[in-house]
Order: sequence, then structure tokens, then C-alpha cells
Amino acid sequence: MTKNWKVTQKAKIKNVNVTSGFILPHMEVSEVNAFTALLEGGYEVVEVNTEMSNMTQAENNAENGSTAIKSISVRGEKGQSAYIAGFGGNAIHFKNTVSGDDIRNLFANKKIFEHVPDAKCTYVSLKEGESIGLTSASV
Repeated sequence: MTKNWKVTQKAKIKNVNVTSGFILPHMEVSEVNAFTALLEGGYEVVEVNTEMSNMTQAENNAENGSTAIKSISVRGEKGQSAYIAGFGGNAIHFKNTVSGDDIRNLFANKKIFEHVPDAKCTYVSLKEGESIGLTSASV
């Protein structure tokens, strides 16, 4: 069955670390394996899940700006950490009605740490980004 695949590649080329992300469209697993066998360095392949995707609002203009977050750092009760950020240093744009507290509350007591699955999130730090054309909401 063909699917879309998101590939993130990391390599060291002439002593410079490079990262590249791209989509392989409508490929079988065997075709993805053949393609990635040609890549330099390491790579991660993730299946694109269109059932969870929603692009219906992608072209709507957020006239009142957005709450732009450059990164989200999460810490757990057993010392673990997780980091969420946009590709290429781009901000993640939340609806302008979303506050920093809304984002922090989303992670409150959640268990998101792969290597310590019973540990809850205890601290969330947000780094504010810049909204296009307007100052982002205070977080």
C-alpha cells in the first residue's frame, strides 16, 4: 500500500553537520527502503498520517496574528527532557487566542517520555517566536 513518508536525514559532510527533511510521496515500504539505502549519514522515516491531518484552514489569513512559539522545552519528574521546535528554526504558530498557559496546561501531568514512560511532565518552558507582520502574543 502506498503512503507518504517524511524523511529526516542527518549527516556530517566535509566536517559540517547537515540536516535535511523531505517527503517521499506515494511509495511502498520497499521503495522507501531502496531510496533511503542511497542516503549519506543517518535518517529517520515517519509515515505521514493523513487521517490525523487537517489542511482545510491552511489558506485562511490569521488577520489578528498568532501566538508564535519558537520552541517548547518539557522536563519530567525523573530528570528527563523533551524539546519541540519547528524545522529550520521556524516558529510554530498557535491560534492568537492560545496563551502560554494553555500550552503549558496541555502537557501538565502527561507522560510523553519514551525512555521513562511512567514519568509525568513537571515543567514546560516556552521560547516566544515572531509572528508574521504583528507582534506575537505574550507567553
